[in-house]
Amino acid sequence: MSFKKQHQQAFELLSKVFLYGWIVTICILAAYGLLYLLAGVVGDGPLSSILVYYGTPVLAVVLLLLVGNFYVYHGFGSQADIYRRGSEEEKKVALTFDDGPNPTYTPAILEILRRYGVPATFFLLGSQVDAYPELPERMVSEGHEVGIHSYDHLNLTSLSTPALSSQIFQTIVAILNAGGKYPRFLRPPRGLYNAQLRRLAELLGLRIVLWSLSSEDWMPGKSPEAVVNRILNRVQPGDILLFHDGGGLINGAKNNRKHTVQALPQIIEGLEAAGYEIVPLTELLDKASPEVECPGEVVFSQDF
Repeated sequence: MSFKKQHQQAFELLSKVFLYGWIVTICILAAYGLLYLLAGVVGDGPLSSILVYYGTPVLAVVLLLLVGNFYVYHGFGSQADIYRRGSEEEKKVALTFDDGPNPTYTPAILEILRRYGVPATFFLLGSQVDAYPELPERMVSEGHEVGIHSYDHLNLTSLSTPALSSQIFQTIVAILNAGGKYPRFLRPPRGLYNAQLRRLAELLGLRIVLWSLSSEDWMPGKSPEAVVNRILNRVQPGDILLFHDGGGLINGAKNNRKHTVQALPQIIEGLEAAGYEIVPLTELLDKASPEVECPGEVVFSQDF
Protein backbone atom coordinates (compact mmCIF):
# COMPACT_ATOMS: atom_id res chain seq x y z
CA MET A 1 0.00 0.00 0.00
CA SER A 2 1.38 3.42 -0.99
CA PHE A 3 2.20 6.08 1.59
CA LYS A 4 -0.40 8.37 -0.01
CA LYS A 5 -3.14 5.77 0.41
CA GLN A 6 -2.08 5.06 4.01
CA HIS A 7 -2.13 8.78 4.73
CA GLN A 8 -5.62 9.11 3.21
CA GLN A 9 -7.01 6.18 5.24
CA ALA A 10 -5.44 7.53 8.44
CA PHE A 11 -6.94 10.96 7.74
CA GLU A 12 -10.41 9.47 7.16
CA LEU A 13 -10.16 7.48 10.41
CA LEU A 14 -9.06 10.53 12.40
CA SER A 15 -11.87 12.55 10.81
CA LYS A 16 -14.43 10.00 11.99
CA VAL A 17 -12.95 9.90 15.50
CA PHE A 18 -12.91 13.69 15.66
CA LEU A 19 -16.49 14.00 14.41
CA TYR A 20 -17.93 11.37 16.77
CA GLY A 21 -15.85 12.70 19.67
CA TRP A 22 -16.92 16.27 19.02
CA ILE A 23 -20.61 15.40 18.96
CA VAL A 24 -20.39 13.23 22.10
CA THR A 25 -18.36 15.87 23.97
CA ILE A 26 -20.82 18.65 23.15
CA CYS A 27 -23.76 16.51 24.31
CA ILE A 28 -22.04 15.58 27.57
CA LEU A 29 -21.08 19.19 28.31
CA ALA A 30 -24.58 20.40 27.48
CA ALA A 31 -26.15 17.73 29.72
CA TYR A 32 -23.79 18.55 32.59
CA GLY A 33 -24.41 22.28 32.24
CA LEU A 34 -28.19 21.92 32.20
CA LEU A 35 -28.23 19.61 35.21
CA TYR A 36 -25.75 21.80 37.09
CA LEU A 37 -28.12 24.74 36.65
CA LEU A 38 -31.06 22.59 37.74
CA ALA A 39 -29.12 21.41 40.78
CA GLY A 40 -28.59 25.06 41.71
CA VAL A 41 -32.34 25.55 41.70
CA VAL A 42 -32.85 22.42 43.83
CA GLY A 43 -30.21 23.62 46.33
CA ASP A 44 -27.32 21.95 48.12
CA GLY A 45 -27.80 18.42 49.33
CA PRO A 46 -27.66 14.80 48.21
CA LEU A 47 -30.46 15.28 45.68
CA SER A 48 -28.51 17.82 43.65
CA SER A 49 -25.39 15.58 43.65
CA ILE A 50 -27.42 12.57 42.51
CA LEU A 51 -29.09 14.68 39.84
CA VAL A 52 -25.77 15.77 38.32
CA TYR A 53 -23.88 12.49 38.79
CA TYR A 54 -26.51 10.09 37.46
CA GLY A 55 -28.51 12.46 35.30
CA THR A 56 -25.62 13.64 33.11
CA PRO A 57 -25.05 10.37 31.17
CA VAL A 58 -28.79 9.81 30.77
CA LEU A 59 -29.43 13.30 29.44
CA ALA A 60 -26.34 13.07 27.21
CA VAL A 61 -27.75 9.94 25.58
CA VAL A 62 -31.10 11.66 25.06
CA LEU A 63 -29.36 14.63 23.45
CA LEU A 64 -27.38 12.31 21.18
CA LEU A 65 -30.61 10.66 20.02
CA LEU A 66 -32.15 14.05 19.33
CA VAL A 67 -29.08 15.13 17.37
CA GLY A 68 -29.17 11.87 15.42
CA ASN A 69 -32.84 12.32 14.62
CA PHE A 70 -32.26 15.88 13.41
CA TYR A 71 -29.23 14.78 11.36
CA VAL A 72 -30.99 12.10 9.35
CA TYR A 73 -34.07 14.20 8.57
CA HIS A 74 -32.31 17.52 7.95
CA GLY A 75 -28.54 17.11 8.10
CA PHE A 76 -26.12 19.79 9.27
CA GLY A 77 -25.87 21.95 6.20
CA SER A 78 -26.95 20.10 3.06
CA GLN A 79 -25.77 16.88 1.45
CA ALA A 80 -25.27 16.25 -2.24
CA ASP A 81 -26.92 13.19 -3.77
CA ILE A 82 -29.01 12.48 -0.67
CA TYR A 83 -32.76 12.23 -1.22
CA ARG A 84 -35.05 12.53 1.79
CA ARG A 85 -38.32 13.40 0.08
CA GLY A 86 -39.93 14.01 -3.28
CA SER A 87 -41.39 17.16 -4.75
CA GLU A 88 -44.04 18.88 -2.64
CA GLU A 89 -45.85 20.23 -5.70
CA GLU A 90 -48.32 17.33 -5.85
CA LYS A 91 -50.01 15.13 -3.24
CA LYS A 92 -47.88 12.10 -3.97
CA VAL A 93 -46.08 9.77 -1.56
CA ALA A 94 -44.02 6.60 -1.86
CA LEU A 95 -44.15 3.47 0.31
CA THR A 96 -40.77 1.92 1.13
CA PHE A 97 -39.92 -1.23 3.10
CA ASP A 98 -36.55 -2.14 4.67
CA ASP A 99 -34.80 -5.30 5.89
CA GLY A 100 -36.56 -7.90 3.74
CA PRO A 101 -37.39 -10.09 2.12
CA ASN A 102 -38.96 -12.06 4.95
CA PRO A 103 -40.74 -15.37 4.18
CA THR A 104 -43.66 -14.55 6.50
CA TYR A 105 -44.32 -10.83 6.26
CA THR A 106 -43.13 -9.89 2.76
CA PRO A 107 -45.69 -12.14 0.98
CA ALA A 108 -48.46 -10.71 3.19
CA ILE A 109 -47.40 -7.16 2.33
CA LEU A 110 -47.17 -7.99 -1.38
CA GLU A 111 -50.68 -9.41 -1.28
CA ILE A 112 -52.02 -6.21 0.32
CA LEU A 113 -50.25 -4.07 -2.28
CA ARG A 114 -51.66 -6.24 -5.07
CA ARG A 115 -55.17 -6.02 -3.63
CA TYR A 116 -55.07 -2.22 -3.48
CA GLY A 117 -53.12 -1.83 -6.71
CA VAL A 118 -50.38 0.37 -5.24
CA PRO A 119 -46.60 0.22 -5.83
CA ALA A 120 -43.79 0.14 -3.31
CA THR A 121 -40.01 0.06 -3.15
CA PHE A 122 -38.25 -2.65 -1.15
CA PHE A 123 -34.73 -2.02 0.15
CA LEU A 124 -33.35 -5.52 0.38
CA LEU A 125 -30.69 -7.29 2.41
CA GLY A 126 -28.54 -9.41 0.13
CA SER A 127 -28.35 -12.24 2.66
CA GLN A 128 -32.15 -12.42 2.74
CA VAL A 129 -32.35 -12.27 -1.06
CA ASP A 130 -30.00 -15.26 -1.29
CA ALA A 131 -32.16 -17.12 1.23
CA TYR A 132 -35.52 -16.29 -0.43
CA PRO A 133 -34.83 -15.41 -4.10
CA GLU A 134 -38.42 -16.03 -5.16
CA LEU A 135 -39.62 -12.97 -3.24
CA PRO A 136 -37.56 -10.31 -5.09
CA GLU A 137 -38.56 -11.99 -8.34
CA ARG A 138 -42.21 -11.63 -7.31
CA MET A 139 -41.68 -7.98 -6.35
CA VAL A 140 -40.35 -7.13 -9.77
CA SER A 141 -42.99 -9.16 -11.62
CA GLU A 142 -45.74 -7.32 -9.71
CA GLY A 143 -44.37 -3.92 -10.63
CA HIS A 144 -42.47 -2.94 -7.49
CA GLU A 145 -38.98 -1.48 -7.31
CA VAL A 146 -36.08 -2.96 -5.37
CA GLY A 147 -33.11 -1.19 -3.88
CA ILE A 148 -30.01 -2.02 -1.83
CA HIS A 149 -29.98 -2.02 1.96
CA SER A 150 -26.59 -3.83 2.31
CA TYR A 151 -25.86 -7.54 2.54
CA ASP A 152 -25.72 -8.09 6.33
CA HIS A 153 -27.33 -4.91 7.79
CA LEU A 154 -23.97 -3.60 9.01
CA ASN A 155 -23.01 -0.04 9.86
CA LEU A 156 -21.53 0.85 6.47
CA THR A 157 -19.68 3.93 7.73
CA SER A 158 -17.44 1.79 9.96
CA LEU A 159 -16.26 -0.51 7.15
CA SER A 160 -13.06 -0.44 5.14
CA THR A 161 -13.36 0.26 1.42
CA PRO A 162 -13.12 -3.46 0.46
CA ALA A 163 -15.69 -4.49 3.10
CA LEU A 164 -18.06 -1.69 2.09
CA SER A 165 -17.73 -2.60 -1.59
CA SER A 166 -18.41 -6.24 -0.74
CA GLN A 167 -21.65 -5.35 1.08
CA ILE A 168 -22.91 -3.44 -1.95
CA PHE A 169 -21.65 -5.73 -4.71
CA GLN A 170 -22.90 -8.91 -3.02
CA THR A 171 -26.36 -7.40 -2.74
CA ILE A 172 -26.39 -6.31 -6.39
CA VAL A 173 -25.38 -9.81 -7.48
CA ALA A 174 -28.01 -11.39 -5.22
CA ILE A 175 -30.74 -9.17 -6.68
CA LEU A 176 -29.69 -9.90 -10.27
CA ASN A 177 -29.48 -13.65 -9.58
CA ALA A 178 -33.01 -13.52 -8.16
CA GLY A 179 -34.35 -12.13 -11.40
CA GLY A 180 -34.33 -8.49 -10.42
CA LYS A 181 -33.10 -5.51 -12.41
CA TYR A 182 -30.00 -3.52 -11.62
CA PRO A 183 -31.01 -1.46 -8.57
CA ARG A 184 -31.13 2.31 -8.83
CA PHE A 185 -31.43 3.14 -5.14
CA LEU A 186 -29.38 2.59 -1.98
CA ARG A 187 -30.58 3.08 1.59
CA PRO A 188 -27.85 2.38 4.16
CA PRO A 189 -28.89 0.65 7.40
CA ARG A 190 -30.09 3.09 10.08
CA GLY A 191 -29.61 5.94 7.59
CA LEU A 192 -25.85 6.06 8.30
CA TYR A 193 -23.73 7.34 5.44
CA ASN A 194 -20.43 9.10 4.87
CA ALA A 195 -18.31 10.47 2.03
CA GLN A 196 -16.89 7.04 1.18
CA LEU A 197 -20.35 5.53 0.71
CA ARG A 198 -21.44 8.51 -1.37
CA ARG A 199 -18.43 8.12 -3.67
CA LEU A 200 -19.15 4.43 -4.16
CA ALA A 201 -22.85 5.09 -4.81
CA GLU A 202 -21.99 7.69 -7.44
CA LEU A 203 -19.54 5.31 -9.09
CA LEU A 204 -22.20 2.58 -9.31
CA GLY A 205 -24.98 4.90 -10.48
CA LEU A 206 -26.96 4.56 -7.25
CA ARG A 207 -29.00 7.29 -5.59
CA ILE A 208 -28.91 7.32 -1.79
CA VAL A 209 -32.52 7.57 -0.59
CA LEU A 210 -33.47 8.01 3.06
CA TRP A 211 -36.98 8.95 4.22
CA SER A 212 -39.00 11.90 5.45
CA LEU A 213 -41.55 10.08 7.63
CA SER A 214 -40.92 6.88 9.56
CA SER A 215 -43.77 4.67 10.72
CA GLU A 216 -41.57 3.65 13.67
CA ASP A 217 -42.89 0.12 13.19
CA TRP A 218 -39.51 -1.17 14.35
CA MET A 219 -40.17 -0.03 17.92
CA PRO A 220 -41.04 -2.87 20.34
CA GLY A 221 -44.67 -2.86 21.41
CA LYS A 222 -45.81 -0.51 18.64
CA SER A 223 -49.48 -1.25 17.93
CA PRO A 224 -51.03 -1.22 14.44
CA GLU A 225 -53.17 1.73 15.52
CA ALA A 226 -50.09 3.70 16.57
CA VAL A 227 -48.41 3.00 13.22
CA VAL A 228 -51.54 4.11 11.32
CA ASN A 229 -51.98 7.27 13.37
CA ARG A 230 -48.34 8.30 13.07
CA ILE A 231 -48.46 8.14 9.27
CA LEU A 232 -51.90 9.63 8.65
CA ASN A 233 -51.47 12.45 11.18
CA ARG A 234 -48.06 13.55 9.88
CA VAL A 235 -47.99 12.81 6.16
CA GLN A 236 -47.12 15.66 3.78
CA PRO A 237 -46.91 15.85 -0.03
CA GLY A 238 -43.67 14.33 -1.29
CA ASP A 239 -43.09 12.13 1.75
CA ILE A 240 -41.02 8.98 1.48
CA LEU A 241 -42.68 6.68 4.01
CA LEU A 242 -40.55 4.14 5.86
CA PHE A 243 -41.80 0.70 6.93
CA HIS A 244 -40.11 -2.64 7.61
CA ASP A 245 -41.05 -6.05 6.21
CA GLY A 246 -38.26 -7.88 8.03
CA GLY A 247 -35.26 -7.47 10.30
CA GLY A 248 -35.02 -5.90 13.70
CA LEU A 249 -32.45 -4.59 16.15
CA ILE A 250 -33.14 -7.25 18.79
CA ASN A 251 -34.40 -10.38 17.06
CA GLY A 252 -32.86 -9.82 13.63
CA ALA A 253 -34.63 -11.49 10.73
CA LYS A 254 -37.04 -13.18 13.15
CA ASN A 255 -38.49 -9.90 14.37
CA ASN A 256 -42.29 -9.69 14.37
CA ARG A 257 -43.72 -7.38 11.67
CA LYS A 258 -47.33 -8.45 12.15
CA HIS A 259 -48.35 -4.96 13.25
CA THR A 260 -46.96 -3.52 10.00
CA VAL A 261 -49.06 -5.97 7.99
CA GLN A 262 -52.15 -5.13 10.03
CA ALA A 263 -51.64 -1.38 9.70
CA LEU A 264 -50.90 -1.25 5.97
CA PRO A 265 -54.49 -1.52 4.60
CA GLN A 266 -55.70 1.28 6.88
CA ILE A 267 -52.75 3.45 5.87
CA ILE A 268 -53.38 2.94 2.15
CA GLU A 269 -57.09 3.65 2.55
CA GLY A 270 -56.40 6.69 4.73
CA LEU A 271 -53.88 8.16 2.30
CA GLU A 272 -56.20 7.72 -0.66
CA ALA A 273 -59.14 9.17 1.28
CA ALA A 274 -57.00 12.24 2.02
CA GLY A 275 -56.32 12.69 -1.69
CA TYR A 276 -52.81 11.25 -1.80
CA GLU A 277 -51.56 9.22 -4.74
CA ILE A 278 -49.16 6.41 -3.90
CA VAL A 279 -46.53 6.29 -6.63
CA PRO A 280 -43.27 4.44 -7.33
CA LEU A 281 -40.19 5.99 -5.75
CA THR A 282 -38.80 6.73 -9.22
CA GLU A 283 -41.84 8.85 -10.03
CA LEU A 284 -41.80 10.62 -6.68
CA LEU A 285 -38.14 11.61 -7.14
CA ASP A 286 -38.62 12.63 -10.77
CA LYS A 287 -39.00 16.31 -9.85
CA ALA A 288 -36.90 16.16 -6.69
CA SER A 289 -33.34 17.48 -6.54
CA PRO A 290 -30.41 16.32 -4.44
CA GLU A 291 -29.10 18.85 -1.98
CA VAL A 292 -26.06 21.10 -2.14
CA GLU A 293 -22.85 19.35 -1.21
CA CYS A 294 -21.41 19.41 2.28
CA PRO A 295 -18.50 16.92 2.02
CA GLY A 296 -17.05 14.48 4.48
CA GLU A 297 -19.85 14.25 7.01
CA VAL A 298 -21.37 11.25 8.71
CA VAL A 299 -25.13 11.19 9.19
CA PHE A 300 -27.03 9.25 11.85
CA SER A 301 -30.51 7.82 12.15
CA GLN A 302 -32.67 6.39 14.90
CA ASP A 303 -34.47 3.87 12.70
CA PHE A 304 -33.36 0.25 12.51
